[in-house]
Amino acid sequence: MTKEPRESSTSPRLFSIADPKFRSRVLVALVGGAISILAILATSEVPITLLIAAAGWFAAIEMQRLFGGSSRFSSILTMLVAVAALLGLSRVMLAPDAAPYPPLIAVILGTLGIYLRLKRGAPHALDALALGWIAGPFACALWLHQESAVPSRMFSSNLLALVALPLWLGDTAAYFVGKRYGKHLVAPRVSPKKTWEGSIANLLMCVLASFFIAHLLNSGLAHPLPQGVVLSIGVITGILGQVGDFLQSAIKRAAGVKDSGDILAGHGGILDRLDSFLFAAVPVSLVLWFFARASFT
Repeated sequence: MTKEPRESSTSPRLFSIADPKFRSRVLVALVGGAISILAILATSEVPITLLIAAAGWFAAIEMQRLFGGSSRFSSILTMLVAVAALLGLSRVMLAPDAAPYPPLIAVILGTLGIYLRLKRGAPHALDALALGWIAGPFACALWLHQESAVPSRMFSSNLLALVALPLWLGDTAAYFVGKRYGKHLVAPRVSPKKTWEGSIANLLMCVLASFFIAHLLNSGLAHPLPQGVVLSIGVITGILGQVGDFLQSAIKRAAGVKDSGDILAGHGGILDRLDSFLFAAVPVSLVLWFFARASFT
């Protein structure tokens, strides 16, 4: 999965299609977005499982590089463990009446691992806990898809779209509004180019997108999503998505790098594109489970 680029400057410069870097960003966003949306809407579990397993693999590579201090063998082991944890958690959650508690525990441990790494400033065996920050949200993505896709259709709307799409649209709004109108920095020491103007645009877009996507989803659900739940999801994605963005910025700043990787031309790495999803997916899953369980198929 991928998402549109975020605001990257407080300069009032306008966008230019003649700029090769801008064209590259747009092209990668369009292609990656199309592939992601098709995988999300496909009823079959195969496309979304392959996409998320690949994202988990490369995210683990990037996390290991950011933390450093590991051999090639341990790097490969890290990737295998991350993907195995991701798929294992998703299998556990397919049990009858399963709740998203295992991913929640994974994310708590992952956030703890990242905090300890940032505080310690040096590689340590406890860095492995950070893999929970990758495996937990991706497991929730598989769970939301598998528990709400309509089996009788080749493509069907499902609850994963209600998590992923507002985040991507919010990031897009933040990028363009921040680029054009951004003047007031949010946290210059952590991320010197993110502005309050872009942040507010992100939140508003997440809320609006949540209501629009929920409207489309409700047309195919036997039990429509309550409006209060939809509003909560918009607020959660708009706020926690940006918290995840800042957490990823703190990790990169500690590592002394601009991007987590270079696999996506013009965008950076997988973690750069999915940081907001990684922090918001589990809380949204919990809200859906507790307050909209009847909407699951």
